[in-house]
Amino acid sequence: MSKPRNFDESDNISEIIEQTGAEIETGRYPLAITNNRDLYELERRRIFGRAWIYLGHVSEFAEPGDYARRYIGEDPFIVTRDETGDLHAFLDSCMHRGAQFCTAENGNTSHFRCPYHGWTYKNDGSLQGMPHMAEAYQDLDEEEISLEEAELDTYQGLVFGRIAEEGPDLEAYLGDFTWYLDVLFGTTEAGMTVVGEPHRWESDHDWKISADNFSGDSYHVLTTHQAGLETENLARGPWEELDDFPAASYLACTDRHSMGYYLSADADTYMGYPDEIADHLDDDLTAEQRELFGRSVFHFGTVFPNMSIIHGIQSGGWGGPWACIRKWNPRGPGTTETTSWWLIPREFADDESFLEDSHRGWESLSPGGAFESDDLTIWEGISESSGAVTHELRDTHGNMQQGIGAMTDEVEPIDDPLHGPAEVTSKGLYFDERNSRTMLRSWYELMREDGEGSA
Repeated sequence: MSKPRNFDESDNISEIIEQTGAEIETGRYPLAITNNRDLYELERRRIFGRAWIYLGHVSEFAEPGDYARRYIGEDPFIVTRDETGDLHAFLDSCMHRGAQFCTAENGNTSHFRCPYHGWTYKNDGSLQGMPHMAEAYQDLDEEEISLEEAELDTYQGLVFGRIAEEGPDLEAYLGDFTWYLDVLFGTTEAGMTVVGEPHRWESDHDWKISADNFSGDSYHVLTTHQAGLETENLARGPWEELDDFPAASYLACTDRHSMGYYLSADADTYMGYPDEIADHLDDDLTAEQRELFGRSVFHFGTVFPNMSIIHGIQSGGWGGPWACIRKWNPRGPGTTETTSWWLIPREFADDESFLEDSHRGWESLSPGGAFESDDLTIWEGISESSGAVTHELRDTHGNMQQGIGAMTDEVEPIDDPLHGPAEVTSKGLYFDERNSRTMLRSWYELMREDGEGSA
């Protein structure tokens, strides 16, 4: 039984944050951080106000004027390509009275007009005009008025935005994880492309739960998804080669992000892609990246804070291969809006047979799929129980100690250029929770009071 704690509302939040930082390396953490209203408000400012946040893929903004409504935390932004071809992310807030001016989730336009008083902006963010400007604003210098704009950058077609005006650039923020993004999104010469519009749904769980789950947790599959994986009479594809799932799995963690993956001994596996994908591999990939991709069956991971990645063929023969990007949009303490993108190599965009199989893989991880309903039930339960006052008053701790010291002798470090620059362990997806500790450490570094600019 946990010892009761002295509760003082005025300093409780800072205490929980510092306690989290002090105990990360022991594999223990206060459960009260998972679903806490006051902590959530700090997350909006200290994490989503400082970190680089995924906003979309460049293929969604192929033409001048293309735009889509996206979010950094709960702040609504409009990502658009202007008439000169530059990408922007503008806060959806008119500079007159703050009204939102975007009335559609996506489209194409040369300008945005506020529905309140008619102020109009070009898609480069500059003010174009307003009704009765000559009479109402005779001394206004319209050149000084432009929409609030987030910092914007891309890597391998992935578009990221940041509210903070200072801090490391995107490539520095991604760090060594770029090596793995090269493998997964810089695979072929033509690159990846989004198919259709992303799906969205809302559920009653804290955004950190799903981001952690996708960061490298296959341990839960043994229990949560057991029924789906035991379904008979399904063509399992490359998964048939993996007699021992833990032995075929690896966990790669950088200082901020993490990735799990399964490898086959067959160098021509290519996640089940058509054989001709070998003819389209990008020349910029190193020999090790090519070999890793060639032996790959399935990859999944999380770019902190709330972008998760899937690329591979679904276990159990449920479809694929496909690439998916998940974004866990916070919608309040204990509430998350999930946005899910389906991506494929451009070279296969006209292959109807491939598209059908790939789409089945994407749909297998959706609200109507074979696996999503399993996860959502668990995540909602975690969020509800973690918000209990009991955890806060009794200082209840969760456990993420797998892989620490002598906790398990199954986990072995891998020192092989094939696996890239991250710290990699074999059997890590089942017996090593470094992914969870990596995410928690990233959370703490931004949430602490002196964390500004440390993103």
